[in-house]
Amino acid sequence: MSNKLLISVAVAGALLSGQAMAHGNSFQNNSCDIELDGELQYYQGDLTVTTESGSVMRIDKQHNLTINGEAISLNSEQQQWVDQYYDSIDMAIPMTLTIASEGLQIANVAVTEVFTELLGGSNSMNDDFSELFTSLEAKLNTSFYDEAGNIRVDSTKFDEPGWFDESWEDEFESQIESLVSESMGRILIALGTQMLWEGGDMSEFEQKMERWGEDLEHRLETQANALEEKADALCEVLQKADYAENRMQASINGLDDLNLLELESSDEMKM
Repeated sequence: MSNKLLISVAVAGALLSGQAMAHGNSFQNNSCDIELDGELQYYQGDLTVTTESGSVMRIDKQHNLTINGEAISLNSEQQQWVDQYYDSIDMAIPMTLTIASEGLQIANVAVTEVFTELLGGSNSMNDDFSELFTSLEAKLNTSFYDEAGNIRVDSTKFDEPGWFDESWEDEFESQIESLVSESMGRILIALGTQMLWEGGDMSEFEQKMERWGEDLEHRLETQANALEEKADALCEVLQKADYAENRMQASINGLDDLNLLELESSDEMKM
């Protein structure tokens, strides 16, 4: 019986990872793989980029450019690249935060439904998961918004060199694993009880779980597809920012080492 129960746990775990983690991780599964070379600060319309050599570029909301505090006079083509660079990043930041928030919401629904199916509608794990998602949403808000709701980004506080800090995802995964580990006894009892209701027929139980998993996937599919479309759109915006950054680097004196955005496996996109 123990082997059958362990198999059942594996089935449930596959459902959990397949539904919650895949849908909650849409942007990272996208072909747009981004790292930051240098530092990015954005607050109240001011964009500041510090290169790895220590040079500081600032673009304000009127698209005025300064390098190390010195105002730079631009020709029309150079201004065009500065405009595109600023506008793309200014658009990409709230898009990223929306994707992160909606990904958490989809994952919350998936995880809650998994354990409701396994343990019944009234169980302490749902309360634990509710607290987890509430804390992660709060962490996302305090990390990227001020008290007035203005977006504030400072890449020096990121734990990883990606486009945005992904430590909340690591925390999500580790806490999911911790909660599952702590509740393994209840999960095994619940799975054993369900199998008894199925007459101990492991194949019937697996088929039931598979049918339920397909139903859950179908119900989440629309939300997941919408999230993936937003991730694709974000990738295109960042590609435009990267292209403009390359043109700025090539045409504006003082920006020779500007290379904040590193996009892998993506084609450069012009306007």
